[in-house]
Amino acid sequence: MGKFNDFSALKTLKKDLEKKETPGEEAAPQQKRRNRTVAGKSKEQIEGEQTAKERGLRPGCTVTLMDSNDRGILRHVHKDFVEIEIDGLLFRAGFNDFVVNNPEEDARLVSSIGRSAQKRKETVADRPQALPNEISVDLHIEKIPSGYEAPEGFELPYQLEYFKSILHKNLKHRGMRISFIHGVGDGILRDAIRKEIDEAYALTCSWAPGPAGVTIVTVR
Repeated sequence: MGKFNDFSALKTLKKDLEKKETPGEEAAPQQKRRNRTVAGKSKEQIEGEQTAKERGLRPGCTVTLMDSNDRGILRHVHKDFVEIEIDGLLFRAGFNDFVVNNPEEDARLVSSIGRSAQKRKETVADRPQALPNEISVDLHIEKIPSGYEAPEGFELPYQLEYFKSILHKNLKHRGMRISFIHGVGDGILRDAIRKEIDEAYALTCSWAPGPAGVTIVTVR
């Protein structure tokens, strides 16, 4: 009775050994467990995507901040906050700090603004433009655009060139009166512009002395 007589166990062991020794047969590969985490995504990203889904938010949509009316693009949704891009910078905001814009309403608004601007432009273009019949031009060097660039000692030529440019610009407006303010001073600029009118613009302009320091030119 002390001998081991369990032959079924020995047969099973023999079969197992034969399987291991049989060439060309390999043990069946064990099926790997699937990783429940998505490859390349952190737990925080997964939670953010879940939060975005629950709240109906979509990264890339346009939003408006409640406190400032600034518009931006929703870039990232996290569990407790979002990141909004405004002018190339990312700002954090709570879920109650912004509203999602409706693309259809935005399109209608832009279209409406465009039509209104075009209508105003056409109205202004159709309306006859009233031209002033009298203007005043100050010839003091500090009052001339870029007059500070005139080299020292060359202020008079600079003033005369500006005077002639104003005349040329207004020669087509018959009846225009231009009051040139040259100041009292030593009278050099006054005499120079009056001489220029008599010699170069006698057929198109006439001049008359105005208040002290002023010469009034009338375009014929």
